[in-house]
Amino acid sequence: MTAIITIGNEILLGKTLNTNLQYLATGLADLGLAVDYAVTVRDDRQQILEALDKCWQEHEIVITTGGLGPTDDDITKNTIADYFGKQMSFDPNVWAHVQTMFSRRDMPTPEINRNQALVPEGFRVLKNERGTAPGLMFELSGKCLFALPGVPLEMKYLFATHIKAILGKKYARKPVIQRNIHTFGISESLLAERLSEFQIPQEISLAWLPQTGRVDLRLYGTDAELIDQTLNEIMETIRDYVWGIDEDTPPEVLGRLLREKNLSLAIAESCTGGLVQTLVTDVSGSSEYFKGGVVSYSNEMKRDILGVNAGTLKTYGAVSEPTAREMSAGVKELAGADIGISITGIAGPLGGSEEKPVGTVFFGLSIGDEEQVFRQIFTGDRENVRHKAAEYAIIKLIKELLRKQD
Repeated sequence: MTAIITIGNEILLGKTLNTNLQYLATGLADLGLAVDYAVTVRDDRQQILEALDKCWQEHEIVITTGGLGPTDDDITKNTIADYFGKQMSFDPNVWAHVQTMFSRRDMPTPEINRNQALVPEGFRVLKNERGTAPGLMFELSGKCLFALPGVPLEMKYLFATHIKAILGKKYARKPVIQRNIHTFGISESLLAERLSEFQIPQEISLAWLPQTGRVDLRLYGTDAELIDQTLNEIMETIRDYVWGIDEDTPPEVLGRLLREKNLSLAIAESCTGGLVQTLVTDVSGSSEYFKGGVVSYSNEMKRDILGVNAGTLKTYGAVSEPTAREMSAGVKELAGADIGISITGIAGPLGGSEEKPVGTVFFGLSIGDEEQVFRQIFTGDRENVRHKAAEYAIIKLIKELLRKQD
């Protein structure tokens, strides 16, 4: 029913992310108008015409983003007008708005911006209070076309202010409900096996979303009650692997648990270089439970600040189970916290050996009088290993706190 055409060389060059598609698809799903087709094309007349023709022939709602500016490469508006056989007409109200927008910035209005006041005949102007390029709407034979600027701020304003109300009135649909289950410690294939005998209702769709080091499941459909029921049944089936739902992030879930249990946390990091502490403190209010941490890259820091025994470092090395154990206990004592986490490993690309290949990471976890150490080997480049290790540390603590809660 709905198609989105993203127009812009910058998107295809890979330096600009297509966040407009994500925003529009989410907003349309909330209206019950899920996107069926999306395409990205260059600022090229023929490519735009071909995409427009395909979308207009096959869909009831077509939205374009990009190419409505005043410069020579902004050809979307003229191309759309040509496709529908429309002449351009000067709109004095749009021109007045363009001049107002420049005057607000104490700038003269360039003559080239008069192009933005040219509107295809029969098109409705959608006033843009965030920029000089108006949005455009065209209806024909029960179908709707919306042409929006590519600037995300302006596109979002036009969609939220104008298009949502237009489409909501024209197409009375149930919103598409989306629920997410976040799992950890199980591969996608093993998760599929665990759920192989589970019957998903026909009214609900299930999407498998592998993440970096974990797997998410997404249920979506229009029956909210049935989706909630199905989600609860799935979670009961795989509860040992679930750490969160919907918009939960690992640091947010950890923060909630620490608050509920009135526990404090300290973190000692080596190979992750402070990434775990960054993730934890990205959560507002984390000062309530996070005492502080140490980035101990050198053996001297591990020994002198965290109290790791010199003999441990000499005998077993910095990347080892004994060192991780002593690091977690040391940072917990140093900060006076209830819980200590430690991470020490080989993020690569250098430093690996046959016994300890690149990606080897040890995690120490000290909760009260209980100490645990976990060893993992992560794949990927340096960034992947560090990211996976940081999330593993947080989610592992989440699972331990949930286990103790049960």
